[in-house]
Amino acid sequence: MTRPLLIIAHATDVGAASVAACLAQEVGAQAVRVVRPETLGLARWPHTVNSLGRATTRVALPRAEVIESGDVGAVLNRILYLPLPRFRQSSPKDRDYAGAEIQALVASWLAALGGRVVHVVRDHPWVTPPLPLQHWANAAAACKLPVARRVISNLPCAQAASALRSRACRANGGHGNPADGGETPAGTVLVAGGNVAGALVARFGSRCLDAAHVLGFPLLEFRFVTKGNETVLVHVDPLPPRLEPWGAALASRLLISLAGSSAK
Repeated sequence: MTRPLLIIAHATDVGAASVAACLAQEVGAQAVRVVRPETLGLARWPHTVNSLGRATTRVALPRAEVIESGDVGAVLNRILYLPLPRFRQSSPKDRDYAGAEIQALVASWLAALGGRVVHVVRDHPWVTPPLPLQHWANAAAACKLPVARRVISNLPCAQAASALRSRACRANGGHGNPADGGETPAGTVLVAGGNVAGALVARFGSRCLDAAHVLGFPLLEFRFVTKGNETVLVHVDPLPPRLEPWGAALASRLLISLAGSSAK
């Protein structure tokens, strides 16, 4: 029997819902458990660390079966933020303290699960994995992917954003949102472990796989656009918001593989 597969995702997360549905077809609905980040702040957390630094956690969620860290097969972490419903009426100081506590608890729990988590918190020590533009662009360029040119501004963020919106609006005749200066979507490449798929896999698949390996993320979406006569990479996302059926299947196979490896 497949060990429980957890998907930690917000209710509005379409990509996570696609993966959950695909997993249910592959291993049975009883082996798939979706956990809302909102409930983690309501849970009881018996959490211990032994003398060797190994953490053991029991996550007792309200009106739900307890999650034992040793029983988990694999986890798809799609947390964007950790709400604190118990502290809505608290002072800002207390909310900040509670926020830091829940972040530390969830991060320690996920880190202790090691390679069973997508993405591995030991490698990227944040509950929500950051992937700055400069980081992925450098890795992609090193792997000979055609990275779109970017303008880095030293203006304050709000001022820079306003200037970019005004410039884009003028370029579009002052109407609505432009197509980013003539850019049109060209397709994506999805890397999931050692597998890769997508509309542009024949052209860029192997290089995307190399870049994902350099970045250390097991699941990444590479997004390309066509600008003029060029197809260029404009974004690399560790939490792709939407996954087509083939992408959900690829992510599902990754989680099933991780669960199988952790059981050995």
